[in-house]
Amino acid sequence: MRKKLYISVFLIATISIIYTSCSTKTYMGRFIKWRASDVGDYKKFPKYEFAASSEPFYFDSKLDPKLENIKVTNKENEKVELLDLLKASGTTAFLVIKNDTLVFEKYLNGYHRNSINTSFSVAKSITSLITGIAIDQNLLHSVNDPVVKYIPDLIDTDAEYKKVLISQLMDMHSGIQFKDHDLPWGDKPKAYYYPNLRKRILELALEYEPGTKFKYNSYNPILVGMILEKVTKLSPAKYFEQELWNELGMEYSGSWSMDSKESGMTKMESGLNIRAIDFAKFGRLVLSKGNWNGKQLISNEWMNYSFTVSKKYKLSEFADDLYYRNFWWIYADKKRSQYDIKSIAGTGHLGQYLFIFPKEKIIIVRMGKSNKNVDSWRTIFREIVNEIDNNYAKD
Repeated sequence: MRKKLYISVFLIATISIIYTSCSTKTYMGRFIKWRASDVGDYKKFPKYEFAASSEPFYFDSKLDPKLENIKVTNKENEKVELLDLLKASGTTAFLVIKNDTLVFEKYLNGYHRNSINTSFSVAKSITSLITGIAIDQNLLHSVNDPVVKYIPDLIDTDAEYKKVLISQLMDMHSGIQFKDHDLPWGDKPKAYYYPNLRKRILELALEYEPGTKFKYNSYNPILVGMILEKVTKLSPAKYFEQELWNELGMEYSGSWSMDSKESGMTKMESGLNIRAIDFAKFGRLVLSKGNWNGKQLISNEWMNYSFTVSKKYKLSEFADDLYYRNFWWIYADKKRSQYDIKSIAGTGHLGQYLFIFPKEKIIIVRMGKSNKNVDSWRTIFREIVNEIDNNYAKD
């Protein structure tokens, strides 16, 4: 009995020594100390900060309390009131905007209007927007350029990189290796925690022929960020600030996480840390096809390119109407040779959502700590849109 006690004490002491000796400047130190990602990670990473606008844009507000009580579908396929579901699901912010007017705005589970929410993979969709600006400015020639035109060292990693196009990165057809699990040797935690992402990218071989299949891969937007860095001569966060953030009348300050102070690479796959009301402004920009209050920030050509789908981009294994295009999730119905876009989405870990409904002119932002009690936020969003369109938009 005493021997078992000594062994237990020894093991606890050993683990404690290993834990305290780990440095969060290393990948393994971060993996051990930080472990599972969460919405407070913006406090852990170094960051590039953005100031609030001196002339903020405000949506009109006509909040309708009746929307709290509309029935939506929970994980058990039961109909429950929207507000109850939001409280029970770990939601921190929930906004619904129709025709530039806030009709629903709730902050829950300890969050408020001025609380920071992190984007996780919604950042990939924002990366798409700034890539379009770089092309509009002729800094990038074309998304059909091979990536080695800008990052030639990739050929030393794998000669097949000469076949990889920027467009294939953005459509998740690159073929770059991505071990999709959370063990320490997996690429999910490495893409998130690695303290030198440029170095990590140059270690990656291809695992299949570029352009042949879809595989969601967080290295792809990081490589796009490296290309943006090369052509703009700025960090992607600085370029974003200069070309987009400063144009959108952001109500609050914000930041974009970096891999480390030493490297200073913007975490393009995640880590845009702002308030929910300011996330909604990206939805407004998409709804207006890149135009902001009369100024064309992103060309019509890029916006049309981003949201043009075909059979090539269909993800039947996930949903019959789902497509992935240019770092955006797109839901569309095919009618003969035409595609009817139902919704456009940026989505992130733990249920961060920026959903845009072009026909109904509705934006929904949902941020949260978790996805508890919800099987499909998309279903819930559609139920809300239908309710507004059927009952409220005509008032």
